Amino acid sequence: MKMSQEWYEEEEEDLVEIYKVWCKMPFWTAFESSALIHQCDPSEPIEIPSAQRVVHRLRTLIERHCGTELLAGSPDKISPPTLLLWAKRTGVRINYPLKACITRSYPEARKRPDPALSREALLARVAELEADVQKLADDPPPNFKERQSLMKLVLGMAVAGYGYNPRAPRNPATGEIINDLRIKEVPTVDQGTLLRCLRTAMEELDWPPPEEDGGQSKVSPAKPPSRKRPQAGR
Repeated sequence: MKMSQEWYEEEEEDLVEIYKVWCKMPFWTAFESSALIHQCDPSEPIEIPSAQRVVHRLRTLIERHCGTELLAGSPDKISPPTLLLWAKRTGVRINYPLKACITRSYPEARKRPDPALSREALLARVAELEADVQKLADDPPPNFKERQSLMKLVLGMAVAGYGYNPRAPRNPATGEIINDLRIKEVPTVDQGTLLRCLRTAMEELDWPPPEEDGGQSKVSPAKPPSRKRPQAGR
Protein backbone atom coordinates (compact mmCIF):
# COMPACT_ATOMS: atom_id res chain seq x y z
CA MET A 1 0.00 0.00 0.00
CA LYS A 2 1.81 3.15 -1.21
CA MET A 3 0.83 6.61 0.00
CA SER A 4 0.77 9.55 -2.39
CA GLN A 5 1.29 12.14 0.35
CA GLU A 6 3.94 12.50 2.98
CA TRP A 7 2.43 13.61 6.27
CA TYR A 8 4.72 12.25 8.94
CA GLU A 9 6.62 15.22 10.36
CA GLU A 10 9.09 13.34 12.55
CA GLU A 11 12.57 12.41 11.47
CA GLU A 12 13.27 8.77 10.70
CA GLU A 13 15.22 8.40 13.95
CA ASP A 14 12.17 9.59 15.91
CA LEU A 15 9.96 7.18 13.99
CA VAL A 16 12.22 4.27 14.93
CA GLU A 17 12.07 5.32 18.58
CA ILE A 18 8.27 5.37 18.41
CA TYR A 19 8.28 1.86 16.92
CA LYS A 20 10.63 0.63 19.64
CA VAL A 21 8.21 1.77 22.31
CA TRP A 22 5.19 0.18 20.65
CA CYS A 23 7.10 -3.06 19.98
CA LYS A 24 7.52 -3.53 23.72
CA MET A 25 3.77 -4.07 23.98
CA PRO A 26 2.28 -7.60 23.81
CA PHE A 27 -0.57 -6.56 21.52
CA TRP A 28 -2.03 -3.65 19.55
CA THR A 29 -5.56 -2.59 18.62
CA ALA A 30 -6.70 -2.43 15.00
CA PHE A 31 -6.39 1.37 15.07
CA GLU A 32 -2.87 1.25 16.57
CA SER A 33 -1.81 -1.33 14.00
CA SER A 34 -3.11 0.78 11.12
CA ALA A 35 -1.56 3.98 12.46
CA LEU A 36 1.85 2.37 12.91
CA ILE A 37 1.76 0.86 9.43
CA HIS A 38 1.04 4.36 8.06
CA GLN A 39 3.91 5.90 10.05
CA CYS A 40 1.68 7.66 12.54
CA ASP A 41 2.08 7.67 16.31
CA PRO A 42 -1.13 6.08 17.70
CA SER A 43 -0.74 8.05 20.94
CA GLU A 44 -1.03 11.37 19.08
CA PRO A 45 -4.13 12.76 17.30
CA ILE A 46 -4.04 12.39 13.51
CA GLU A 47 -4.96 15.84 12.20
CA ILE A 48 -4.24 15.54 8.46
CA PRO A 49 -7.48 14.46 6.67
CA SER A 50 -5.68 12.31 4.08
CA ALA A 51 -3.87 10.42 6.87
CA GLN A 52 -7.12 9.99 8.78
CA ARG A 53 -8.77 8.43 5.73
CA VAL A 54 -6.09 5.81 4.96
CA VAL A 55 -5.66 4.89 8.62
CA HIS A 56 -9.42 4.47 9.00
CA ARG A 57 -9.60 2.42 5.79
CA LEU A 58 -6.85 0.00 6.87
CA ARG A 59 -8.29 -0.17 10.39
CA THR A 60 -11.60 -1.35 8.93
CA LEU A 61 -9.80 -3.97 6.83
CA ILE A 62 -7.92 -5.27 9.88
CA GLU A 63 -11.07 -5.38 12.00
CA ARG A 64 -12.95 -7.37 9.34
CA HIS A 65 -10.16 -9.96 9.21
CA CYS A 66 -9.82 -10.31 12.98
CA GLY A 67 -11.14 -13.60 14.33
CA THR A 68 -10.75 -15.33 10.97
CA GLU A 69 -8.14 -17.75 9.64
CA LEU A 70 -6.28 -14.79 8.14
CA LEU A 71 -5.88 -12.89 11.40
CA ALA A 72 -6.31 -14.67 14.70
CA GLY A 73 -7.41 -12.66 17.72
CA SER A 74 -9.78 -9.75 18.21
CA PRO A 75 -9.70 -6.11 17.00
CA ASP A 76 -8.44 -4.90 20.39
CA LYS A 77 -5.75 -7.56 20.87
CA ILE A 78 -3.59 -8.16 17.81
CA SER A 79 -0.19 -9.77 18.23
CA PRO A 80 2.43 -7.79 16.23
CA PRO A 81 4.01 -10.99 14.76
CA THR A 82 0.53 -12.12 13.68
CA LEU A 83 -0.05 -8.71 12.09
CA LEU A 84 3.21 -9.11 10.18
CA LEU A 85 2.10 -12.46 8.76
CA TRP A 86 -1.33 -11.07 7.91
CA ALA A 87 0.20 -8.13 6.00
CA LYS A 88 2.42 -10.47 4.02
CA ARG A 89 -0.48 -12.73 3.07
CA THR A 90 -2.88 -9.92 2.17
CA GLY A 91 -0.37 -7.77 0.30
CA VAL A 92 -0.41 -4.86 2.77
CA ARG A 93 2.95 -3.10 2.68
CA ILE A 94 4.67 -2.57 6.02
CA ASN A 95 7.54 -0.10 5.97
CA TYR A 96 10.94 -1.58 6.67
CA PRO A 97 11.63 0.15 10.06
CA LEU A 98 8.40 -1.23 11.52
CA LYS A 99 8.97 -4.68 10.03
CA ALA A 100 12.53 -4.81 11.37
CA CYS A 101 11.42 -3.64 14.80
CA ILE A 102 8.72 -6.34 15.02
CA THR A 103 11.17 -9.03 13.91
CA ARG A 104 13.78 -7.96 16.47
CA SER A 105 11.37 -7.43 19.34
CA TYR A 106 9.37 -10.65 18.98
CA PRO A 107 11.63 -13.71 18.46
CA GLU A 108 8.64 -15.85 17.52
CA ALA A 109 8.15 -13.65 14.45
CA ARG A 110 11.28 -15.24 12.94
CA LYS A 111 10.24 -18.82 13.76
CA ARG A 112 6.49 -18.86 13.43
CA PRO A 113 5.30 -20.64 10.25
CA ASP A 114 2.51 -19.17 8.17
CA PRO A 115 -0.62 -21.15 9.23
CA ALA A 116 -2.19 -20.91 5.79
CA LEU A 117 0.96 -22.04 4.02
CA SER A 118 1.38 -24.89 6.49
CA ARG A 119 -2.23 -25.94 5.93
CA GLU A 120 -1.79 -25.82 2.16
CA ALA A 121 1.40 -27.87 2.42
CA LEU A 122 -0.35 -30.47 4.60
CA LEU A 123 -3.30 -30.69 2.21
CA ALA A 124 -0.92 -31.14 -0.72
CA ARG A 125 0.95 -33.89 1.18
CA VAL A 126 -2.32 -35.65 2.02
CA ALA A 127 -3.27 -35.56 -1.66
CA GLU A 128 0.12 -37.06 -2.61
CA LEU A 129 -0.26 -39.86 -0.05
CA GLU A 130 -3.80 -40.63 -1.21
CA ALA A 131 -2.52 -40.86 -4.79
CA ASP A 132 0.27 -43.21 -3.65
CA VAL A 133 -2.23 -45.43 -1.82
CA GLN A 134 -4.45 -45.60 -4.89
CA LYS A 135 -1.46 -46.43 -7.08
CA LEU A 136 -0.44 -49.26 -4.78
CA ALA A 137 -4.00 -50.60 -4.81
CA ASP A 138 -4.11 -50.51 -8.62
CA ASP A 139 -0.58 -51.76 -9.18
CA PRO A 140 0.96 -53.59 -6.18
CA PRO A 141 4.77 -53.54 -5.95
CA PRO A 142 6.66 -56.57 -7.35
CA ASN A 143 7.41 -58.04 -3.91
CA PHE A 144 3.78 -57.83 -2.76
CA LYS A 145 2.83 -61.20 -4.24
CA GLU A 146 6.06 -62.76 -2.93
CA ARG A 147 5.21 -61.53 0.58
CA GLN A 148 1.73 -63.01 0.35
CA SER A 149 3.14 -66.31 -0.93
CA LEU A 150 5.54 -66.51 2.02
CA MET A 151 2.72 -65.76 4.43
CA LYS A 152 0.59 -68.51 2.90
CA LEU A 153 3.44 -70.99 3.26
CA VAL A 154 4.20 -70.08 6.89
CA LEU A 155 0.54 -70.13 7.87
CA GLY A 156 -0.13 -73.32 5.92
CA MET A 157 2.79 -75.21 7.51
CA ALA A 158 1.76 -74.05 10.99
CA VAL A 159 -1.83 -75.22 10.48
CA ALA A 160 -1.24 -78.39 8.43
CA GLY A 161 2.02 -79.50 10.04
CA TYR A 162 1.57 -78.50 13.69
CA GLY A 163 -2.17 -78.17 14.14
CA TYR A 164 -2.10 -74.44 14.78
CA ASN A 165 -5.66 -73.37 15.62
CA PRO A 166 -6.23 -69.68 14.76
CA ARG A 167 -9.33 -69.51 16.96
CA ALA A 168 -7.85 -71.11 20.08
CA PRO A 169 -6.92 -68.75 22.98
CA ARG A 170 -3.73 -70.77 23.61
CA ASN A 171 -1.67 -72.55 21.00
CA PRO A 172 1.04 -75.08 21.96
CA ALA A 173 1.80 -75.36 18.24
CA THR A 174 3.98 -72.24 18.28
CA GLY A 175 6.18 -73.69 21.02
CA GLU A 176 6.54 -76.96 19.06
CA ILE A 177 7.57 -75.06 15.94
CA ILE A 178 10.26 -73.10 17.78
CA ASN A 179 11.49 -76.28 19.52
CA ASP A 180 11.80 -78.23 16.26
CA LEU A 181 13.69 -75.37 14.62
CA ARG A 182 16.16 -75.36 17.49
CA ILE A 183 16.59 -79.14 17.30
CA LYS A 184 17.36 -78.84 13.59
CA GLU A 185 19.69 -75.91 14.34
CA VAL A 186 17.70 -73.68 11.98
CA PRO A 187 17.80 -69.90 12.66
CA THR A 188 14.62 -69.06 14.53
CA VAL A 189 12.75 -66.40 16.49
CA ASP A 190 11.09 -66.36 19.89
CA GLN A 191 7.57 -67.64 20.40
CA GLY A 192 6.02 -64.17 20.70
CA THR A 193 7.50 -63.08 17.38
CA LEU A 194 6.23 -66.21 15.66
CA LEU A 195 2.76 -65.63 17.05
CA ARG A 196 2.76 -62.03 15.79
CA CYS A 197 3.87 -63.21 12.35
CA LEU A 198 1.05 -65.74 12.20
CA ARG A 199 -1.52 -63.16 13.29
CA THR A 200 -0.20 -60.69 10.70
CA ALA A 201 -0.48 -63.36 8.01
CA MET A 202 -4.08 -64.13 9.04
CA GLU A 203 -4.97 -60.45 8.99
CA GLU A 204 -3.44 -59.70 5.59
CA LEU A 205 -4.78 -62.92 4.02
CA ASP A 206 -8.19 -62.43 5.67
CA TRP A 207 -8.13 -65.97 7.08
CA PRO A 208 -9.82 -67.92 8.59
CA PRO A 209 -13.27 -67.09 7.21
CA PRO A 210 -16.07 -66.20 9.65
CA GLU A 211 -17.57 -69.06 11.64
CA GLU A 212 -20.92 -70.49 10.51
CA ASP A 213 -24.07 -70.07 12.57
CA GLY A 214 -24.16 -72.48 15.46
CA GLY A 215 -20.49 -72.01 16.23
CA GLN A 216 -19.24 -74.53 13.68
CA SER A 217 -16.12 -73.47 11.87
CA LYS A 218 -15.87 -73.70 8.10
CA VAL A 219 -12.19 -74.48 8.47
CA SER A 220 -10.95 -77.17 10.81
CA PRO A 221 -7.21 -77.15 11.32
CA ALA A 222 -5.62 -80.50 10.58
CA LYS A 223 -4.30 -82.60 13.44
CA PRO A 224 -0.54 -82.73 13.57
CA PRO A 225 0.83 -85.85 11.91
CA SER A 226 2.46 -88.38 14.17
CA ARG A 227 6.20 -88.22 13.85
CA LYS A 228 9.26 -89.01 15.86
CA ARG A 229 11.40 -86.03 16.53
CA PRO A 230 15.10 -86.56 15.90
CA GLN A 231 17.40 -86.28 18.84
CA ALA A 232 19.66 -83.29 19.07
CA GLY A 233 22.83 -83.61 17.07
CA ARG A 234 21.45 -86.22 14.67
